[in-house]
Amino acid sequence: MSAETETSHRRWLWAAGVLLVVIALTAVGIAFFSNGDGEPTPIGSASATSTPSASAPVSEVAPTGCLGGPDRDAAMLLASQQGAQHSKEGATELATSFVRWLQRFPYPSLDEATEVSDRILAASSFTDDLAGYIADEPDLSGGIVATGENYFMSSVPGVWHVESASADEVEVTIGTAFVVNGSLSPTLRSSITITTEWEDGVWRISQADGTRTTQDLFAIGQPFTGGC
Repeated sequence: MSAETETSHRRWLWAAGVLLVVIALTAVGIAFFSNGDGEPTPIGSASATSTPSASAPVSEVAPTGCLGGPDRDAAMLLASQQGAQHSKEGATELATSFVRWLQRFPYPSLDEATEVSDRILAASSFTDDLAGYIADEPDLSGGIVATGENYFMSSVPGVWHVESASADEVEVTIGTAFVVNGSLSPTLRSSITITTEWEDGVWRISQADGTRTTQDLFAIGQPFTGGC
């Protein structure tokens, strides 16, 4: 492995460690209950609406947080990419799908990582070896979930906040909740800022950073209209 690749991996490991913060449910103003089949259902939220940039692409379709379907595989992510409109909402949908695909254990397969790297990542992205990064078995929970314990992220009680937007680049922070061993946590949240670029007629992922605490994000973010 080259020194450049190792540096890229270390940068990602650092980012994963800083983007996750445990917060109390009451602090973010979100409540939910189980509808009986394991899927959490939102029953209330508090959010603040931000004003998009005048140059931002415009759409009337608010992000569902579940574009591409409820699965967490490469097929879902590719379907999300194909269905995402050329708008800040479309970019938000792909960013959310990417978070749902990546941030989980067991990890995505290396074959899926290679496919996602080729078809979802931008030409200038945060890593040139996504499969190698996953093969290193990073702690994508940032220490929140015990090593080897199954978890994934749910966008049902999630939120989104556009940091900046232009016609062909959107930076959006995605908030999701941990589902650990099949149970949606009432307190564990994640915040990650994704930058997307419009390339070859679709949105692609170029950056992933920890820029906001979960408490900050859930205080200002807009809730998804659906989620999964």
